[in-house]
Amino acid sequence: MLDKLKITIKDSLIYSLGNISTKIIGLILLPLYLKELSVEEYGMLGILEITLQIFVALFSFSVYQAFYRWYWDKKYRNKQQSLFFTSLFFNTSSAIIMVLIFFLFAEKISIILLDSTKYKYLLRLMLISAGLQLITMIPLFLMRLQRKAIFFATSNILKLIVTLSFTIYFIVYQGKKLDGIFEAQIIGFIFLIIITSKFIIQNIRLKLELFALKEMLKYSYPLMLSTIGGLMLNMADRYFIRYLEGLNSMGVYNLGFKVVNVLKIVFIQSAFSAINPLRFKLMNNPDHKRFYSKIMTYTVFGFLIFQMILMFFSKELLFLLSENKPQWGTLQVIGALQIIPVLCYAKLFEIFRLNVIIGLKIRKKTQIISTIMIVASVINILLNYFFISLFGTIGAAIASLVAQILFFILIYYYAQKHYRLHYEITKVLKMTGVSVVLTIIAYNINSVILIPRIFIKGSLILSFPFLLYFLGVYEQIELTRIREAWRKWKNPRNWGKNLKKIKIK
Repeated sequence: MLDKLKITIKDSLIYSLGNISTKIIGLILLPLYLKELSVEEYGMLGILEITLQIFVALFSFSVYQAFYRWYWDKKYRNKQQSLFFTSLFFNTSSAIIMVLIFFLFAEKISIILLDSTKYKYLLRLMLISAGLQLITMIPLFLMRLQRKAIFFATSNILKLIVTLSFTIYFIVYQGKKLDGIFEAQIIGFIFLIIITSKFIIQNIRLKLELFALKEMLKYSYPLMLSTIGGLMLNMADRYFIRYLEGLNSMGVYNLGFKVVNVLKIVFIQSAFSAINPLRFKLMNNPDHKRFYSKIMTYTVFGFLIFQMILMFFSKELLFLLSENKPQWGTLQVIGALQIIPVLCYAKLFEIFRLNVIIGLKIRKKTQIISTIMIVASVINILLNYFFISLFGTIGAAIASLVAQILFFILIYYYAQKHYRLHYEITKVLKMTGVSVVLTIIAYNINSVILIPRIFIKGSLILSFPFLLYFLGVYEQIELTRIREAWRKWKNPRNWGKNLKKIKIK
């Protein structure tokens, strides 16, 4: 089982490069955005980004998730290429229909979202970007299924370079703003289609598997509702802030959210890009249940370390990014800082849920998933309205945390009911408790001068694995592996030799 975990960790690290490249452009360009965009314009960008994601979720019909499930199905092992074509054909058709329909309503959507008709062109750019994302989605998922991690990462990094270059050119040299950002995204997606065209042709068979598509849609329809519910669970806060507090408050909240979203990009998406295909591939293996259990323990452990690094140094990061940016004052930065720890722990419960949901997916109980998601989303909407009305932007973060906790509890209950797995809940709770204590300490020393503050925060993070040792979190085999890894990697002179021994497909 440890060999499978090593494969998963290795692939996660490689996929992280690809996932980071697809989403981190907003973080790389954050200093430029803070300089060139007003707080209100940055709020507009946030609204457009989440609206784009909702369009993609709605018109993808979550067929990519069914593609995951059917690709390794024994009945379709000899039809994988035609399944790929069927899924790609469906997504491409959906993209065309989406763009054609909503092009006609761009002016009305502009009024609803941005309070003006002058952003009609911007809305159309957003629609084209969403359509191209739909088309590229299936080939990228096929790379994950075939464990083409290097190709996945390389393709996305090249797309990042192209998108980044055109964004800087449009904003700095052409004087464009939001329209330049979306124009650069469109160019990046077209470039990605071109460089992956050979891979697409090699893996495609021009045959529609209509019966399989019918079954896949039956499977994916509840997941589509679940995905949209999940987006509303994660994004309703920004819509409510936009309409209850205004675009300026939306800009502040979007800044804090962008920082926290690094956790989703760097860790959550990267880890589960490697984990999900392997979980389905191993679902008939005799030791798969222990593998699922350990995956939860290790993903929570890794996530908490990333989370603490981000939370503890968020003050230093945000003040550095906003330095000499006249449109962003101290009050805006402090407002963004307040929501970061709350949203970080909301992401932690997302990790819990992504781990325990596997039982329902194996049993094909996707209707239960969608029902729970809808319930959690409705509760989240109500909580957002209530808490934002009372507490402003921090209320939105609290609503998200409460909703994510509830969502996890419901998924865990029904997943265990239909497919019981013995997760190491006690260990996970110990890790979470230690991180909470360390976070409280870290935030209470934020008034200390810079150098001692950085040293203390770094020491708190380094103490985390040692505190877990005294709490009995590690098994003997894990301690043995840690000692072996330390002996292998402690000498920097051996790093090159050790890296050469790592085989990457």
